[in-house]
Amino acid sequence: MRRRLTKRVDGELRKTKGSLAGAGLMVWGISVGLALMSMQAPALVTGHLEAVTPRDVAYELVEKLGYTQSGPCAVIPVKKEGNRVLYGRFFRAECQGTKLFLKFHDKPVAQAFLPAISLLESSPLLSASILQPIAEFSFRREGRDPDTQWYCSAYPWVPGDTLRDVLNKMHQPEQEAEYLTGIYRQLGRLLGEMGGAGLVDADKPLEEMQSRLIHSDVHVDNLKITPDNRVVILDIDSFTGLEKPLPVQKGFFEGFLQLIVWAGDHDFFADTPRSSAWLRVLPAFAEALLTSYCQTLVGKDKATACVSQIAEMAAGQVLISHNHSRRYLPEVEPVVSNEEMKRRVDMVFGPLR
Repeated sequence: MRRRLTKRVDGELRKTKGSLAGAGLMVWGISVGLALMSMQAPALVTGHLEAVTPRDVAYELVEKLGYTQSGPCAVIPVKKEGNRVLYGRFFRAECQGTKLFLKFHDKPVAQAFLPAISLLESSPLLSASILQPIAEFSFRREGRDPDTQWYCSAYPWVPGDTLRDVLNKMHQPEQEAEYLTGIYRQLGRLLGEMGGAGLVDADKPLEEMQSRLIHSDVHVDNLKITPDNRVVILDIDSFTGLEKPLPVQKGFFEGFLQLIVWAGDHDFFADTPRSSAWLRVLPAFAEALLTSYCQTLVGKDKATACVSQIAEMAAGQVLISHNHSRRYLPEVEPVVSNEEMKRRVDMVFGPLR
């Protein structure tokens, strides 16, 4: 997963735990299998597994949940980033037409996410757009400290492509601008509703608002676009304000830059044919994402000031990042001049400021 923008820039420049009875689990497994097409997950099931390797843990987990009652399950490592297998971290389980996503972690991430469930239930959009865990089981991982527990969490499998995959398929983005603008508008509404659902004090100015439903790592690899064009947030690890509210503006601002400036990797800073094509559609994407977010969070009457404030911050951060990039990135790809960067910033953020 990508880190927040400040970490990313530096990096780019350098480059109710307990076991349940087996019969109860089988009954639960059969019932949840019927509900997997809905993003609204049942109550989280927890327990402990005897297996010690990731693949064996994955097999034992789907068996515990009752999916093997109707036939065998196939457990397949998930590949990403140039077809590279992320060994022992992500698996897909295919069980007689039902698919699950299995993720390994050294912390009980799914259980830590439970306080968010009541917040999601307040919004049909959030319930349908944030991947919710089905189960999380602990185990002792082979070759690691035997006193340390690891965890395998299970989620409904979300069909479709990540937003990165969708963007990479757009060799002529202008021809798909209307479709992609709709995706960004939907994403803005989703992020605005997330911040609003967890607001601590809605009467404060935007810069003082805090929310318990803040995702600190929104980027193109953490978002999936389903076949019916819904946006789904895959990564629940990064909901970081559940116990202590975080600033709403900061949480969105970093995601905004990730989705606009960094969505095309270095295209915003690069002098290439691809960057020229990318820049022609970015103003519409930025406007759709930011306007939809502000209208959802603070209402249409206050949205103009909200848009202007965040756009001004974004423009300043991009220029700072560009100054760093000119010192380090030329070894990788051509970086535009300061004058050209100011023109690009004005093109994308100027109408919003």
